[in-house]
Amino acid sequence: MESEMEYLQKKRLQILEEIKPICDVFNIKDYDYIIQEHGQREILRLYDIKIGCSCNSIYAVKNELMGFIFLRTWGRDRSMGAFDKQSRNVIKQYWIKESEDTSCN
Repeated sequence: MESEMEYLQKKRLQILEEIKPICDVFNIKDYDYIIQEHGQREILRLYDIKIGCSCNSIYAVKNELMGFIFLRTWGRDRSMGAFDKQSRNVIKQYWIKESEDTSCN
């Protein structure tokens, strides 16, 4: 029977394989899926943005990636209307602020 860390390492490889084509299309070169022993255990890192993904399915991790892409491409110079701030906050709800990020290095 595999340990939890072995399972998470396999999951990491599977996620990286699944998101690679999406990252390639959008020219995202610096990304990783970080697995840790303690704290926020699963983190999708896209450049300097870290997104908490513990216990997420691969589908949910892809959704976090698409939210990042949406904000960095279409949403960069456009307003989302009357609920712009609220919409951005929902997309970024699992993004880890540096002050919260105590165990990623």
